[in-house]
This record gives sequence, C-alpha cells and structure tokens, in this order.
Amino acid sequence: MYQHRKFIYPYFLLGDCSFEKKVYIIISSYYLIVMKFSKKFKLQLMLLSVIILLGNSFYINGSLRTSSTNLLYDYPLGDNQYLESVAISSDGFYIAATCYTVDSMHSIENAKVYLFNNSLPQLDNPTWNYLTSNSLYNVDISANGSSIAVGGGDDDRNVYFFDYLNPVPEWNYPTGGWVYDTWISDDGNYIAAASGANEVFLFNKTGSSPFWEASTDGLALRVEASSNVDYIVVTDNAHKLYLFNKSSSLPEWTFSFSLDMSTALSMSDDGNYFVSGGEAIYLFNKNSSTPIWTYSTSDYVRSVRITPDGNYIVAGCWNNRVYFFSRLTSTPLWSYQTGGEIAAVDISDNGEYIVAQSDDNYVYLFNNASSNPVWSYRLDGVDTGDYDYELGISSDGKFIVAGGRHYIYVFGHDLEIPLRTLLPGYNLVVVIGITSIFTIVIIYRKRTRK
Repeated sequence: MYQHRKFIYPYFLLGDCSFEKKVYIIISSYYLIVMKFSKKFKLQLMLLSVIILLGNSFYINGSLRTSSTNLLYDYPLGDNQYLESVAISSDGFYIAATCYTVDSMHSIENAKVYLFNNSLPQLDNPTWNYLTSNSLYNVDISANGSSIAVGGGDDDRNVYFFDYLNPVPEWNYPTGGWVYDTWISDDGNYIAAASGANEVFLFNKTGSSPFWEASTDGLALRVEASSNVDYIVVTDNAHKLYLFNKSSSLPEWTFSFSLDMSTALSMSDDGNYFVSGGEAIYLFNKNSSTPIWTYSTSDYVRSVRITPDGNYIVAGCWNNRVYFFSRLTSTPLWSYQTGGEIAAVDISDNGEYIVAQSDDNYVYLFNNASSNPVWSYRLDGVDTGDYDYELGISSDGKFIVAGGRHYIYVFGHDLEIPLRTLLPGYNLVVVIGITSIFTIVIIYRKRTRK
C-alpha cells in the first residue's frame, strides 16, 4: 500500500484559532501564579510549557496540501478479484466500483459493488459493499453521489439501482440481455440501460419498471442521455448510432458506421452535441445525422468524452494516442502518444484537465494547454477489454479514480484537505492537563524543600 508523505506544520499558523487563544491565555496564567518564585523555577516552568506547546504544534498530514497530483490511496481487491468499472461523483467525494472474483478454474465466482466516501477521515475504507453471485459489468453514479446504477453481465442481466445510504439495491430489473452500459442523470432521478437483448431502457429511480424502451438492430452497446433525458443516443453492434426522443420509441434518425461498431459514446448535458468513435471520431449535432466533422485515426477509437457544455472533446485510440479537440474544428489542438493502446479517457467539466489510461499500465494527467503530461503514475495493470469503464475525473479535476488490475487508485490534484493533529480532538485538553500537573508537581517540590 502507498504510504502517505509526512509534512510538519506549526500549530500557530492555522487560521481558525479562537479556542487556541483561550488555551494560551489559560497557560499564560500559570506564569502569573508563580511569579513570586525563584528565577530558576520560572525558567524551568517556561521551558516545560514551551516543549509541550511545540510538541503539540507538529502535525502529520495524512492527506496532502499540494499543487501537484498525488495518490491519496490505493485499495487492494485481492489477487483473485479483478476490477471491472469505476465512477466518480461531480465533487469527487463519492466513488463507486465493481469487481468480480474468479475461482481456481478461472470462472466467475461472485461480484461486488463498492462505495467509497473521500470526505471521511479514513479514505481507503469502503462505506459499504454489495455481493452478488454473478458478474457486474459497469457502474455509474449521480453528480451528487446519492444514486448509483449498475449493469450486470454474464448470467446476471439486471439493472440495479442503489441509494448511497443503503448497501442493498432499491430495485433491480431483468433486461433479458447482458447490460453493456448504464447511465444515470446528474440528479440521480433517471437511469438508462443498454441491453444485449437489442433494447434500450429508461427508468425513474422510484420504480423498477421502465417508463420508456426502444429497440435497436443489434446488441445495444452504449447509451448516453441529456440531463433532462429528452434525448437519448445509443450505439449497437450492427454498426449503428441512434438518436431517440423519449416521447417516442422510434429513432429520430440513425447513422451507420462504415467499418466498425462504436463502443465509445458521450453526450453534452443539453443533448445538442454528442461524439462517438469507431474507425474515426465523429461529432454530431442532434438536428442532423450528418456529422459536423469527422477525424480519421489510424486505428480503432476506444474512448471519447465531451464536456457538459459541448465545447471540448477528448478521445483515446488503439494507435496509442490521446487527442484533444475544440468542438469548432476537426483538427486536434494536440495529441500525445503513450506506450500502449488508450484504454480510457475523461475530461473535467471546464475542459481544463484531461486524464487518460493506457495499456502501458500508466494513467496520465494533462492540462488542456499542452500535450506534455503534468503527471503520470504506474498502475498494477489495466483491463485490456474494449470498454472504457475504469477511469473518472471530478468536475473540477481535483479527484481522479483509476482502475488497475487488482487495485482501485484515487488521486488528488491541487487539494487542500484539513490537517490532522498528533492528538486529534483532545490535543489541547492534553496540553492543559499536562502543564497543570507538572506545574503542581514543581510547586509542591519547591515548597517541600524549604
């Protein structure tokens, strides 16, 4: 496990010190009490008080106050447990993850959903986990972390909905096929699911039956929706992309990819723009099945993300490259080549920070102004599948979650987290108590010697 760095901070530099001032006044009163004693005794008492106060002034910071990116924790799943997917809330405080366990015959034995709360003192302890007897393929979490949607794979072909306070699903729904993708709205009120039964579903969080569903020509692979779920975009393995309006189960239009099916999809919050991948990167406006622009790559486009306002796009390809675009042009603002195929990409809401995970086992952080990584970190391995479920960044770019092979990694960027004292919660009481005891002992010894 990663060992947190240690930093030392003087206690008197903290801004919120009204209670501390009271303590200093109390301790200072000891000096007034003993003014009538000898100079030697006063020096002894002052030296003792200074030692105690300075001892209490040193802090060991379990989290980091930093202007760079640091690993906050890595959570080990176990040698026979493999990470499947991760998702992060908008503020970065909540992280959901799914993993599966294999037996000695390398068959799936069970699967788990984890929820972590990064606002708690013990960061690397899951708030809860939920165990099932089959695999759980993907996960999504609402912007405020209150709601979680999970899609089952293999023999578990259900959509699960969790409230973050409860480790037991509020409901689940059998889709009839492998749930290849789930999506949840920012407020957690709506859930979408793409099913291998050639169906796409919309749910309200209050009920387990879909209020809308539509058919696709092939296995529904990816699904995204606008924040108010008026528009839903879907891809399938019949090499098609569909735009739906929730007022109808018939698509408003479809687009056919010429060579490859698309397993990469992302939509802006208002539904006006969405980007997909396949043999190229495609940017669409909801009003037309003709792409606004297309950018051809030398290999399969594995992962794409568009910012909520639709202004910036990041894409990752099997040609080992990360691409960063403005919506206004098909020419990349920059690209960067890693040592392996790009497994996943994500971008902060304002487009300032870009994160990418590569099959070279590294996760990379970029600032949008440069193709040179701000930072990179080697993971214990990455999933080599065709989906990009193992990476996420918070809306402000300050938290990053990445899935390794057997670990969940959580990073902090430009964080400022409250410090922890050597004696948390009781340090000032201890200072007063120790100072008082030693003062009484010294006075008593001084008097008995007379």
